[in-house]
Parts: sequence; structure tokens; C-alpha cells
Amino acid sequence: MTNPDLPAGLVRLDPDAALAPDPDRPGELVSLQYVGDDDRLVAGTWSAGAESVHFEAYPVDEICVVIEGSITVDTSMNGSETFRPGDAFAIRRGTPLTWSQTEGARKIYVILNNG
Repeated sequence: MTNPDLPAGLVRLDPDAALAPDPDRPGELVSLQYVGDDDRLVAGTWSAGAESVHFEAYPVDEICVVIEGSITVDTSMNGSETFRPGDAFAIRRGTPLTWSQTEGARKIYVILNNG
């Protein structure tokens, strides 16, 4: 997870990184590219096929930058928003929502797992 072309302490998050199946989430692909000194902070690249998933309470704080496809987040009470390539958004842990994405959706993520 280090890049010899960057100064010490910097990590490039590669949007084109090769992805591997996520053992915890079938159908999702991931490339973990950064783990902070506090291992609750992680970042990398993620992709998945078209699907829709409901969360009673989103389990982590997450910042996303959409690279390909689209991601729609519906918070019911506050409506929904669709994010496309180049869009960045954040989700607060505990937010009830439905997450839907198109086939081939891909994002850079930064997650703080306070759970």
C-alpha cells in the first residue's frame, strides 16, 4: 500500500486499481489501498453490479467519489439523490437509507468504522 514514487506519508488512491472479490460482501469487488494508524480508517476502490440495499442504519461514516456508473441514495424522509462520475458525497453513520447502483458502478471510498 505504499508507492515509491510518492513522498513518505502519502498514498495515491488508484481509481483503476485491480479489484478482488470482497469476502464479506458477495457480488462486491474491492481494492483496499490505505489503512490509517487507527485501523478504523480505510480507503480504496469499490465496484459492484446493479443492486439495491436497504440499511436501517448505515454502519459507517463514508465519503465516496463516483468514478463510473451511478449511485442513488434514498433517505426516505429527505428524498433521494443520484450521484454520477465526478460527484462526491458523504454518508453519516446511522443514517437510514436505501443504496442503489447501476451495473459497473465504481467509486473511491474513505470509511471511518466507529462501530
